[in-house]
Amino acid sequence: DASPAAVEKRYSHLPFFRACAAIGRHHGILSFYDGLAPAVAKGALTNCVRFVGYKGILRASGREENASAMESFGAGAVAGAISAVISQPVDTVKANMMGLDRGVYASSLDCARAIVKADGVRALWNGGGPRVVRVFFEV
Repeated sequence: DASPAAVEKRYSHLPFFRACAAIGRHHGILSFYDGLAPAVAKGALTNCVRFVGYKGILRASGREENASAMESFGAGAVAGAISAVISQPVDTVKANMMGLDRGVYASSLDCARAIVKADGVRALWNGGGPRVVRVFFEV
């Protein structure tokens, strides 16, 4: 049985290294890299938006050169929140590609299409609220 529940049950009782070996034997070594492309894309997008946004916010406030610690924190928090909103669709696809249903999708684009078809475009931002709050304070 290749259902997600069966796959999870097959390895959940094993110690970590035995589970890794069994997964490698059963699914192949490349299975450990499922979802790598969307994870890298999400990280690149998030960091680009965050760093450019941070600098832009400080520049717009006229405090680029001599920002206080609170101003720097505020700019980082806002830039982080903006990056979370912008990158949430990529994060949603990444989570689906790396989850138990990963074998259902042919590609990241296929995954995004399936999400939109099943639940609409807004579904790409599911889970965005808590992520924005977390990223806001993470900076």
